[in-house]
Amino acid sequence: MLRIFLSGVTAAAAATAMTPAQAVSFHMQGATASQNGALHDPGVAAGEQIVAGFDGQDTVSIDFAHSTGYDFYTGSHSGVAAAPVGDSSRYVAIATGGDVLFDLRSFAGAGNHITSVSAYLGSVDPYNFIDVLGIGASGNIDAGHPLLTIGGSDLLGDNGDWYSSLTNGRLTISFDASEHIGGLVFRSTGVAFEFDSIAVGTGRPLSAGQTPAAVPEPASWAMMLGGFGLVGGAMRARRKAGVSFA
Repeated sequence: MLRIFLSGVTAAAAATAMTPAQAVSFHMQGATASQNGALHDPGVAAGEQIVAGFDGQDTVSIDFAHSTGYDFYTGSHSGVAAAPVGDSSRYVAIATGGDVLFDLRSFAGAGNHITSVSAYLGSVDPYNFIDVLGIGASGNIDAGHPLLTIGGSDLLGDNGDWYSSLTNGRLTISFDASEHIGGLVFRSTGVAFEFDSIAVGTGRPLSAGQTPAAVPEPASWAMMLGGFGLVGGAMRARRKAGVSFA
């Protein structure tokens, strides 16, 4: 069953978020305060290792052929991108209509199972989305039929606050052995969606040495992007200034 865990939400409210059977769950832990009160990334769960920190030593890189409308930043830039609270390193910000794909198939080969994926999110808005993609029968990423879509409105807070522990935190998506995870797509229908420090848990030391299968078929991507456009039309405007990346 798909289970949604919202820290700080009553059990009754969380129960209403249950949806039909899928072996995927997620929760977001708000940014943690240090001894001096400064908020920061609460850190990865036991068994996870960071695979993409965007500072030059990543195990997993953005799939540039299937990603668009994003850029890398350090610090906050009014109207364009806000660093996840407490994050002084480089992060990714996605502009209106942009999307970023991470191919995770190299961690799921040889009978191994991806148990979780997490990322540190910043100033979450209702038009920020993450799609969890499976693996099709041919070994391609199944871009046309996401296993799960998580929107900003599914998380603790979604008003774009740059400094709140409700809108900045680590989102962890967990899977059981029945799910075969191919990748993640981060996307946004407004300015902006900021994230950093993607981590993967597999229950063993991580390695991207396996050769991944073929990339998604063009028809699958066309289907997925067309659906995203329909969703985007229904989303309200973000309070930050609407500046797109070049």
